[in-house]
Amino acid sequence: MKTTGVVRRIDDLGRIVIPKEIRKTLRIRDGESLEFFVDKETITLRKFSTSADLSDVSQALLDTICTTINKSIFVTDRDKIVAGSGKFKKEFFNYNISTQLEEYLFNNENLVKSSGTINEIVDNNDINSNEYKYILSPILAEGETIGLVLMISEESKSFTEEDEHIVQIIASFLAKYLED
Repeated sequence: MKTTGVVRRIDDLGRIVIPKEIRKTLRIRDGESLEFFVDKETITLRKFSTSADLSDVSQALLDTICTTINKSIFVTDRDKIVAGSGKFKKEFFNYNISTQLEEYLFNNENLVKSSGTINEIVDNNDINSNEYKYILSPILAEGETIGLVLMISEESKSFTEEDEHIVQIIASFLAKYLED
């Protein structure tokens, strides 16, 4: 565990302020839930996430769908890509989502079609900046956006109406799964 050198007092209501720099670094947003862990005299805070559940079921679903349609599909939580299948898995899987995708995440737009470089999709500066097309749909569970379903193709290829429906079906399935 790394020390930050920051010391905070607990107020009379038992509250502690997490410094803005730490919240920004860890992508902790206003209203986000934190989970407490206690070990003897140590308290650990971790962002609460359903991404473990989301990752497991998403990966199985994406693997099944990708073998049938041969497209690259990914699922994100609110911070990073947690599941993926297809040709572009190495380029995108397990990277933090870009600030542009983060904006889409919180705008709750039903379906977004766009194109851009890899850096407009994920924070990955290690590889070339090929142009990609993508469509995405938010995963809305209990009225809250908890992630995105993202289909990516090369710039020269276009998406069909069926591709759009597949992205929306995956998002709806995952939302329903997480609500149950």
